Amino acid sequence: MSAPATPRWDLDDMPDLTGQTWLVTGSTNGLGLETVRVASSRGARIILAVRNEALGQKVASQLGDADVLRVDFSSQASVQSAANQVTEQVDVLINNAGAATNSRQVSEDGFEMNLAVNLFGPFRFTNLVLPRVKRRVVVVGSMAHKQATFDLDDPHFERRKWTKPAAYGQSKLGDMIWGAELSRRIHALRPGVDVQLSHPGWAATSLTNPTPSKALNRLFDVGVAMLGQPPTKGALTTLYAATEVLPNNSYIGPDRLYEFRGHPKPVGRTKEASDPRLAAHLWDLVDHATSTADVVETKP
Repeated sequence: MSAPATPRWDLDDMPDLTGQTWLVTGSTNGLGLETVRVASSRGARIILAVRNEALGQKVASQLGDADVLRVDFSSQASVQSAANQVTEQVDVLINNAGAATNSRQVSEDGFEMNLAVNLFGPFRFTNLVLPRVKRRVVVVGSMAHKQATFDLDDPHFERRKWTKPAAYGQSKLGDMIWGAELSRRIHALRPGVDVQLSHPGWAATSLTNPTPSKALNRLFDVGVAMLGQPPTKGALTTLYAATEVLPNNSYIGPDRLYEFRGHPKPVGRTKEASDPRLAAHLWDLVDHATSTADVVETKP
């Protein structure tokens, strides 16, 4: 006789969040929007850390207790300014904001844009806000890390050929490596705070359409409709990682179809994403870059 199936975690399993404050980046669309909608419906106070302040205010008006924090993660000056405005205690910080450019772009600080938005900005923001985080940091990664390598000698594609998969994948592998190292450092210094990582599978978000071609993007839309899942389902892994009792540095992804879709469960990551020596080197690289970046007046 076979063993009974393990119950699959769903929105009905979300705990009551009354009294908690969640700071969620990139929360005006896609996974971030679904995350704040659910957290707010369970009683959490929400701080929406967003680039588009007007859209953020519109989302905030649809939630319960919510405020908007303007931040452009491609700008170190904006990150610094936004972090300075976080003065209240935060139970959960969710690093969800992300970018996937169709050509090589460079931020105002001289960073390759995918790396600037997906890693360098969140790294600095988290470090600055961390003293006010009471319980958990969640880093939203990606399956793209499994096909990526991180080039410590040329992270900004100044000498090697830039391609969208290579640049985006490197930035998300960077998130995985950073999350693991952040977890190790927090565990040593702040026993009451932990770090969890998650990925949404193949979710229908603004990052789903990976080319400038509308025709090709329509094919991707068909693919995600058949094999992937909507943001409402993709956000489950983030919500699980934010609320469940988990070992430090867990990695949560969907449980079906090679992690493309399904309900949350602990999943595996690549050897490179778990390499402690690489993590130490990457931390030093990003810390040096974000500490010495030219901090200019934030643009209006």
